[in-house]
Amino acid sequence: MSTQSWQKVRDFFRWSNLARLARAPFQGGLQAAWAAWRERRRETLPNDVAHSFRAQNYAGSRTRRYLVHVPGGRAGEGPRPLVVVLHGCRQDNRDIEKISGFNQLADRHGFLVVYPFITSYRGLRNRNCWGWWFDREIHRGAGEVEDLWQIVEAVKRDYQVDERRIHVTGLSSGAGMAVAMMVAHADRIASGAVVAGLPYAEKADAVRHDFNLTPRNRPVVAVVGAMKAEMGERFRAVPIQIVHSVDDDKVDIKSAEVLRDSWGHCFGVDTRFPHKTRDGSVGQTDWEHNQFRDEAGNAVVETLFLAGPGHGWYGGNPGAFSFPDAPDIKKEMWQFFKSQPLP
Repeated sequence: MSTQSWQKVRDFFRWSNLARLARAPFQGGLQAAWAAWRERRRETLPNDVAHSFRAQNYAGSRTRRYLVHVPGGRAGEGPRPLVVVLHGCRQDNRDIEKISGFNQLADRHGFLVVYPFITSYRGLRNRNCWGWWFDREIHRGAGEVEDLWQIVEAVKRDYQVDERRIHVTGLSSGAGMAVAMMVAHADRIASGAVVAGLPYAEKADAVRHDFNLTPRNRPVVAVVGAMKAEMGERFRAVPIQIVHSVDDDKVDIKSAEVLRDSWGHCFGVDTRFPHKTRDGSVGQTDWEHNQFRDEAGNAVVETLFLAGPGHGWYGGNPGAFSFPDAPDIKKEMWQFFKSQPLP
């Protein structure tokens, strides 16, 4: 055996990987319980209200925790837009709340923000990952995608929510689950934005990790078939904004391109030729924003592709998985959301 081949064998069986495999069956139990305990011990920020969601009687439902940020000084102004923000792997809801900066934007513009925490889960996955690649988690009426909608329903009962302006965004695995929400609840979600996300019904092979150094995406036609099958009679073109870095070392830019093209193919939007393009740079980050419209002139797909930063949230507050020296994507999202209410 050559020295190079022997090194590959040693890398595969190195202790960290063996330890990870040994821990895997417990990730949905002990690690989730530990993360939930830590989340409860952390201080609640001003204008935040902590809530619990109890497991329901449909398949795969689990007890979860979530935070609602109520914009300061705007309590009596009637129904307000709601933005659902989903954390990524190795994060909790307070982490994404901190780095995204959505609270400050909500206080300025008067919308509600809900930060769900996965809290507990089952299946082989990294800590606190939403299960966008598990078939049981991405269909209306069951699993995580239904729990998330039922959390929205709970927020609607407790607060005044404008039902025509419910939007969703997320980072990484949270972005993958945001896509699932937009498909499974296409008649309820006004619009969405995904950061370093993946197409609907994608496989785990699309993500780069120690055991998968060459990501592989499903064909666009397969993704579109899964989207149409899930939406059925609820078929609706949910406007989407796709944010991704070409230098992402975890979720390759190819996933963003497949997401863009599957959305375009599904909803009759030509994603080869943008209707409008603008570009620029912030610090060391170059960016290009493209808008794609359908035949009726509706902006159904937008892409904001960046060059420079890696896998994380862009233009937000300092923290893990955050790149502050980049375009402030939450502002881009809010402008997009404001222009995309439900019909």
